[in-house]
Amino acid sequence: MAAAKARIAVQTGIPPARVMVSCTHTHTGPATTALLAGEPDPTYLEWLPGRIADAVAIASSRREPARVAWGTAEVNGVCFNRRFRMADGTVVFNPPLGEPNVGPAVGPVDPQVTALLVEDADGAPLALWANLALHYVGHDNSLAISADYYGDYARAVARALGDHCVGLLTNGASGDINNRDLAQAVPLPLGTARARLVGTAVAAAAIQATAMARRHQAPPLAAATIPFSVERRPITDDDVALAEAILSPAAPDTAPAASFGFVVGQPIPEWQLPTYAWEVIEVAAMPPSLPTELQVMRVGDLALAAIPGELFVELGLTLKAASPLPLATVVSLANDYVGYLPTEAAFGQGGYETWAARSAWPAPGAGEAMIAAALEGLRALDDGTPRQRGGAR
Repeated sequence: MAAAKARIAVQTGIPPARVMVSCTHTHTGPATTALLAGEPDPTYLEWLPGRIADAVAIASSRREPARVAWGTAEVNGVCFNRRFRMADGTVVFNPPLGEPNVGPAVGPVDPQVTALLVEDADGAPLALWANLALHYVGHDNSLAISADYYGDYARAVARALGDHCVGLLTNGASGDINNRDLAQAVPLPLGTARARLVGTAVAAAAIQATAMARRHQAPPLAAATIPFSVERRPITDDDVALAEAILSPAAPDTAPAASFGFVVGQPIPEWQLPTYAWEVIEVAAMPPSLPTELQVMRVGDLALAAIPGELFVELGLTLKAASPLPLATVVSLANDYVGYLPTEAAFGQGGYETWAARSAWPAPGAGEAMIAAALEGLRALDDGTPRQRGGAR
């Protein structure tokens, strides 16, 4: 991201503090960071920043007088919390369909689509950005290259508003949210057909949120970056020893009977133990803390908080409720990647998102601290400009 932003500054003159780059979450695309014993292709990582910068330069060259509108609308049947209380009291991530011992979800959902419409001076749509707290949907072919439902959203926007209108969709606080409906209200496979439905539904909500919203020609604009230090979760000597035993060819049958100290409730599946053993050793070798950055932006009454990880939805709802601006949302996977950011309560419940790995290395409390810092940053951007609550919601 640093390389991409530096090139953007050279090619367009836009300073890095005013550029937000966020990933979309797809399981059918190239890796951009090392996760779960996998490594990204260095050739791809060398190629990517230039293409990001080129995209911004092309957009910058096409600038024209415009006006904007923002708002929210809910999308139904799309967002589901994936953490459930089982009959034995444990909390399980993604229990099997048809499992009889599944109780209620232990967390909320946030079905609110936040949207920003950009029009030219004559009212023709130029772009429709939206944000939703949903992980991803999936694809029928795990070897396909696909943008997942984000691509379906963009195509739905083009169908509805014209090919000249660019559809942009970002991840909200979706660390514990997916599109897996245990009730199977819409009995379709969790793949390409469902992604198309979800993308269309989210695009419809974004259009509903902005179509009749007040237009603004010169809204207040502001942005700032916030340096932030993320504490690494502690890894005990016993967990390192267990990881080494699991990976040792000398004693392959003895280690899996033990459990890592950070595992609560739902166990790590036996077939995944070598992967997590590798990850435990990698996390233990990391520095005690690592620097990253948060970012806050304001477009009129709309506030954005860029968080460099997969934030649990409860924390995103906290930011929305406490925002000094009438409309706020989290853009996750933005500018950097520190992995999952569960609530402190979730660490006590256990489950996949709390298992130590390079995809989940921050210490408990990191998510709450990021939200507190982002809210402080948003308050600094709120200059007291008169505004109205309400409008298209």
